[in-house]
Amino acid sequence: MDPRNPGPDRLVDAFADLRATGLRQVTDPDPDVPRRRAYRRLRNRAALPAVAAAVVAVAGAAGLVRLPAAPPPAVVTGSSPATGLPSGWPSGTPATPSPTASPGPTPTGSPSASATPAGSPSGTPSTGAPTPRRSPSPSSTRYLDLSIHAPRTLTLTPEGGRYTGWLDVTMGNAGTRAYDAGDLIVVLPVEATIDLTGTNIGGCFNREQTDDTKTSWCTGDGPVPSGGTKTYRIGVTVNIAPGGPARTLTGMALTVRANIGGSFPADGTPADNTTRTDLVLPAG
Repeated sequence: MDPRNPGPDRLVDAFADLRATGLRQVTDPDPDVPRRRAYRRLRNRAALPAVAAAVVAVAGAAGLVRLPAAPPPAVVTGSSPATGLPSGWPSGTPATPSPTASPGPTPTGSPSASATPAGSPSGTPSTGAPTPRRSPSPSSTRYLDLSIHAPRTLTLTPEGGRYTGWLDVTMGNAGTRAYDAGDLIVVLPVEATIDLTGTNIGGCFNREQTDDTKTSWCTGDGPVPSGGTKTYRIGVTVNIAPGGPARTLTGMALTVRANIGGSFPADGTPADNTTRTDLVLPAG
């Protein structure tokens, strides 16, 4: 029989010794270990703010000894009162003096006494561009002054079973203002009518009627020259049969007014803008 190889036995013995040694080293955990670990974490957390404060203090000290940087250029807006001031006028931003080591009653870093505080009112007004103003136009001296004249009475003649006649009307213009036409307002007794043929006056529209009179507006002829006159012959008819006693119809009136673009400005002398005529009917 071959001799047994002792190698595997030695390996088994070595593992057994290692296991025994490990079991001997296993003991109960130390109860103070978690408490010590918690204390170390708390101490580290408390130390972090102190370190940060120290870093900030060092940085601040370094900034104090650093020379001040040049102040940024002042920005002048459109509403700043310094616009247009002379070049020697102090700016609106206080000057920052350089630090000095000499002691004195004035603390280092105080603004100069000659500096003007920002926002303080300036003693010199700003020189802005003047606002152009339109000079008022002179008042117009032109005016309207139309007039109309006709006989105070008109005697009619029996003709064809009624009364007829002709009324001569004169319009004048003593004004200096131009106008488009001299329109007419015609008031007649209800029995009367007028004929404007050949007068360039026409386009009459009935506006109002009562038991005694009727009113019409008529478009007028062209303007009368300034300082001149125009005469018109207007036919008048009264629808009353002749043969009765003489009588007089009242209520006929003609009023002229200046038409300017469809409007009727006031006349300078309105009293002579209306003429009245009584129609006389003789006995038949």
